[in-house]
Amino acid sequence: MLEIFAASVTTIDVIVVLSLLQLRKGRLVLALWITFLNMVLPFAGFVMGDWSAHLFSVWSHLLSGVLLALIGIHMLLQDDSNDLLKRRLHPTVIALAVSLDTFSISVSFGMLHLNKILFIFASGFLSFIFSCLALYFGRFLSIKNGKVLSVLAGLALLAMGILSCFR
Repeated sequence: MLEIFAASVTTIDVIVVLSLLQLRKGRLVLALWITFLNMVLPFAGFVMGDWSAHLFSVWSHLLSGVLLALIGIHMLLQDDSNDLLKRRLHPTVIALAVSLDTFSISVSFGMLHLNKILFIFASGFLSFIFSCLALYFGRFLSIKNGKVLSVLAGLALLAMGILSCFR
Protein backbone atom coordinates (compact mmCIF):
# COMPACT_ATOMS: atom_id res chain seq x y z
CA MET A 1 0.00 0.00 0.00
CA LEU A 2 2.94 2.32 0.68
CA GLU A 3 4.04 1.79 -2.92
CA ILE A 4 0.73 3.07 -4.33
CA PHE A 5 0.79 6.11 -2.03
CA ALA A 6 4.39 6.84 -3.02
CA ALA A 7 3.56 6.47 -6.72
CA SER A 8 0.71 8.95 -6.40
CA VAL A 9 2.91 11.45 -4.55
CA THR A 10 5.69 11.22 -7.12
CA THR A 11 3.36 11.67 -10.08
CA ILE A 12 1.49 14.70 -8.70
CA ASP A 13 3.93 17.03 -10.46
CA VAL A 14 2.66 15.67 -13.79
CA ILE A 15 -0.67 17.40 -13.18
CA VAL A 16 0.99 20.67 -12.22
CA VAL A 17 3.35 20.90 -15.19
CA LEU A 18 1.07 19.52 -17.89
CA SER A 19 -1.99 21.54 -16.90
CA LEU A 20 0.00 24.67 -17.70
CA LEU A 21 0.87 23.47 -21.20
CA GLN A 22 -1.32 24.54 -24.07
CA LEU A 23 -0.93 21.71 -26.56
CA ARG A 24 -3.35 21.05 -29.39
CA LYS A 25 -1.60 18.09 -31.01
CA GLY A 26 0.31 15.15 -29.63
CA ARG A 27 -1.33 15.04 -26.22
CA LEU A 28 -1.84 11.28 -26.21
CA VAL A 29 1.72 10.68 -27.42
CA LEU A 30 3.06 12.90 -24.64
CA ALA A 31 0.95 11.07 -22.05
CA LEU A 32 2.22 7.70 -23.31
CA TRP A 33 5.82 8.95 -23.32
CA ILE A 34 5.47 10.14 -19.70
CA THR A 35 3.93 6.80 -18.76
CA PHE A 36 6.82 4.93 -20.37
CA LEU A 37 9.41 7.07 -18.62
CA ASN A 38 7.59 6.77 -15.29
CA MET A 39 7.96 3.01 -15.58
CA VAL A 40 11.50 2.73 -16.96
CA LEU A 41 13.16 5.25 -14.65
CA PRO A 42 11.74 3.70 -11.45
CA PHE A 43 12.91 0.27 -12.63
CA ALA A 44 16.42 1.68 -13.10
CA GLY A 45 16.14 3.36 -9.70
CA PHE A 46 15.10 0.13 -8.00
CA VAL A 47 18.06 -1.69 -9.58
CA MET A 48 20.38 1.06 -8.38
CA GLY A 49 18.76 1.01 -4.93
CA ASP A 50 19.11 -2.77 -4.63
CA TRP A 51 22.73 -2.52 -5.66
CA SER A 52 23.49 0.24 -3.18
CA ALA A 53 21.58 -1.57 -0.41
CA HIS A 54 23.94 -4.50 -0.85
CA LEU A 55 26.89 -2.15 -0.94
CA PHE A 56 25.78 -0.19 2.14
CA SER A 57 23.81 -2.94 3.86
CA VAL A 58 24.21 -1.55 7.37
CA TRP A 59 23.24 2.01 6.47
CA SER A 60 20.63 1.42 3.74
CA HIS A 61 17.53 2.35 5.79
CA LEU A 62 19.12 5.49 7.15
CA LEU A 63 20.54 6.46 3.76
CA SER A 64 17.24 5.90 1.94
CA GLY A 65 15.38 7.88 4.60
CA VAL A 66 17.79 10.77 4.26
CA LEU A 67 17.46 10.69 0.45
CA LEU A 68 13.66 10.75 0.63
CA ALA A 69 13.70 13.56 3.18
CA LEU A 70 16.10 15.60 1.05
CA ILE A 71 13.89 15.15 -2.02
CA GLY A 72 10.93 16.30 0.07
CA ILE A 73 12.85 19.36 1.29
CA HIS A 74 13.88 20.12 -2.30
CA MET A 75 10.22 20.05 -3.36
CA LEU A 76 9.32 22.39 -0.51
CA LEU A 77 12.06 24.88 -1.36
CA GLN A 78 11.73 24.65 -5.14
CA ASP A 79 11.14 27.92 -6.97
CA ASP A 80 8.15 27.38 -9.23
CA SER A 81 9.11 29.74 -12.03
CA ASN A 82 8.06 27.29 -14.79
CA ASP A 83 11.12 27.96 -16.98
CA LEU A 84 10.36 24.76 -18.90
CA LEU A 85 7.13 26.22 -20.16
CA LYS A 86 8.45 29.69 -20.96
CA ARG A 87 11.15 28.41 -23.30
CA ARG A 88 8.76 26.19 -25.32
CA LEU A 89 10.79 23.02 -25.02
CA HIS A 90 9.93 19.95 -26.99
CA PRO A 91 7.30 17.81 -25.21
CA THR A 92 9.69 14.84 -24.87
CA VAL A 93 12.14 17.01 -22.94
CA ILE A 94 9.29 18.10 -20.69
CA ALA A 95 8.29 14.44 -20.26
CA LEU A 96 11.83 13.53 -19.24
CA ALA A 97 12.05 16.44 -16.80
CA VAL A 98 8.72 15.50 -15.23
CA SER A 99 9.71 11.83 -14.94
CA LEU A 100 13.24 12.15 -13.54
CA ASP A 101 12.16 12.49 -9.92
CA THR A 102 10.74 8.96 -9.99
CA PHE A 103 14.27 7.65 -10.54
CA SER A 104 15.71 9.24 -7.42
CA ILE A 105 12.73 8.28 -5.30
CA SER A 106 12.80 4.68 -6.50
CA VAL A 107 16.48 4.43 -5.59
CA SER A 108 15.37 5.01 -2.00
CA PHE A 109 12.56 2.50 -2.34
CA GLY A 110 14.95 -0.05 -3.81
CA MET A 111 17.17 0.39 -0.78
CA LEU A 112 14.15 -0.24 1.43
CA HIS A 113 13.28 -3.38 -0.58
CA LEU A 114 9.72 -2.26 -1.30
CA ASN A 115 7.59 -4.04 -3.89
CA LYS A 116 9.18 -3.02 -7.18
CA ILE A 117 6.48 -4.32 -9.52
CA LEU A 118 3.62 -2.68 -7.60
CA PHE A 119 5.37 0.71 -7.51
CA ILE A 120 6.34 0.62 -11.20
CA PHE A 121 2.86 -0.32 -12.41
CA ALA A 122 1.18 2.14 -10.03
CA SER A 123 3.52 4.88 -11.18
CA GLY A 124 2.85 4.12 -14.84
CA PHE A 125 -0.91 3.88 -14.40
CA LEU A 126 -1.19 7.02 -12.30
CA SER A 127 1.12 9.02 -14.56
CA PHE A 128 -1.03 8.10 -17.58
CA ILE A 129 -4.25 9.05 -15.77
CA PHE A 130 -2.76 12.29 -14.40
CA SER A 131 -1.22 13.17 -17.79
CA CYS A 132 -4.51 12.69 -19.61
CA LEU A 133 -6.38 14.67 -16.96
CA ALA A 134 -3.92 17.54 -17.17
CA LEU A 135 -3.57 17.57 -20.95
CA TYR A 136 -7.24 17.18 -21.85
CA PHE A 137 -8.91 18.93 -18.89
CA GLY A 138 -6.09 21.19 -17.63
CA ARG A 139 -7.90 24.41 -18.31
CA PHE A 140 -10.84 23.18 -16.21
CA LEU A 141 -8.60 22.20 -13.28
CA SER A 142 -7.66 25.87 -12.76
CA ILE A 143 -4.23 25.12 -11.34
CA LYS A 144 -2.49 28.47 -11.39
CA ASN A 145 1.00 27.61 -10.19
CA GLY A 146 0.78 24.25 -8.42
CA LYS A 147 2.58 25.46 -5.31
CA VAL A 148 0.05 23.84 -2.95
CA LEU A 149 0.39 20.45 -4.65
CA SER A 150 4.20 20.74 -4.58
CA VAL A 151 4.20 21.55 -0.89
CA LEU A 152 1.87 18.64 -0.09
CA ALA A 153 3.99 16.22 -2.12
CA GLY A 154 7.18 17.54 -0.51
CA LEU A 155 5.74 17.14 2.98
CA ALA A 156 4.61 13.59 2.17
CA LEU A 157 8.09 12.64 0.93
CA LEU A 158 9.73 14.28 3.93
CA ALA A 159 7.45 12.34 6.30
CA MET A 160 8.10 9.07 4.45
CA GLY A 161 11.85 9.73 4.64
CA ILE A 162 11.76 10.42 8.37
CA LEU A 163 9.61 7.35 9.03
CA SER A 164 11.88 5.09 6.97
CA CYS A 165 14.91 6.21 9.03
CA PHE A 166 13.30 4.61 12.09
CA ARG A 167 12.05 1.50 10.33
